[in-house]
Amino acid sequence: MPKIRPATPLDLLGLWANRRRQRVFRLNPPYTLVQPESMLLDMLKAQAPIKPQASFVYVYIDNGIAQGYVEVRSKWRKRDEWTITTLSSTDRADDVLEALLEEVCRTAGEAGVTRLFVKIPRDEPQLALFRTLGFTHYTSEGIWGNLYFGTSSAQADKPPSKPLRRQTNGDSWDLMQLYSAVTPPAVQRAEVLTSRQWQVSHMPRNWPLSDGLTEASYVWPDAREKMTGLGGYIRLLTGARGHWITLLFRSDSANRAVCPTALDYVLWKAARAGNKPVYSGVREYQAEIAGLLEERGFHCLSEQALLVKYLAEP
Repeated sequence: MPKIRPATPLDLLGLWANRRRQRVFRLNPPYTLVQPESMLLDMLKAQAPIKPQASFVYVYIDNGIAQGYVEVRSKWRKRDEWTITTLSSTDRADDVLEALLEEVCRTAGEAGVTRLFVKIPRDEPQLALFRTLGFTHYTSEGIWGNLYFGTSSAQADKPPSKPLRRQTNGDSWDLMQLYSAVTPPAVQRAEVLTSRQWQVSHMPRNWPLSDGLTEASYVWPDAREKMTGLGGYIRLLTGARGHWITLLFRSDSANRAVCPTALDYVLWKAARAGNKPVYSGVREYQAEIAGLLEERGFHCLSEQALLVKYLAEP
C-alpha cells in the first residue's frame, strides 16, 4: 500500500537520483524565482535539527519507491501559518499530488496551523485540485519581469532618492496602517498581518543552509498635505537568480507621484548587483503599478491565483 511520511535521508537520495523523472511545481514566488532550484538543498534544510522547524518535506512511497514529494514552510514570523512551496511527482501526477496535499492538510491541522497558503498560475491545471481540497481564492497577482536587466537597463548616475529613507523597526506600526488602508478587507482577513510582520528582516547569509537573500527596504512620508504616517513602501529582495520588487502606496495622486522615484532608485540599486532578472508582483488592487513597470522594460509573465485554506481559528 502507498504511504506518505516525512522524508528521510534515503528518500532524499532516491528523489535526487530520479529527479529527471519528476514533474516539479515551484509555487512560491518571489522565493522560487530569485533562488536557485535546488531540490536537494531544500530537503536537507528540512532535515536540519532546528527548533522550531520552519520547513517540512513529505514523500509519497509506493512499493518502496518515492513517487513524489511536497514541501511546506512556515510563514515569516507566523509559525501557525504554512505555505506550500513545492510539489513534485512522477507520471502518476493526479493521485500522488492529491494524496500529498491531503496529508499536508491533515498534518497542519494536527500541528495547530490555522491557514495554508499557495500561489499558483491561473492557467495551471493543478489549480482545480486545490479548489477541490477547500482552498479559496482571495486575490490575484500579475508577475512582471525584466529578464535581461543589467547595468545598461538603469540610470548610470545615482538617481535622486528623496523622499525615500531606509525602513526601521520603528516604522512597523505605520506600515501596518499603510497596508490596512490600501488592502481590500477580504485580503486582510486571509493574510491577518500584524505590525510584527513589518519589522525589518535580518536574513542570515553566511551559514551553509541559508537562503542567500539580501533585502533593502525604504519608506516615504505621506505626501498628502498635513498628513502624518507613511505614504509608501518599497523593498528590493535579491537572491542568486534575480531580484524581486515589492511596492505598496496610498492611492492618492500625491503618493502615486513618488512611485517613479522609488522604482528608479531601487532599480539603480539592483543594477549594481550585476546582470540579473528583476521581477515584481502586481496585485489586482494596485494595478496602476503595471504601467510604471512597463515603461521600464518589464513584461507580464504570468497571472497567479493566491489561495488560502482555513483549518482552524485560534
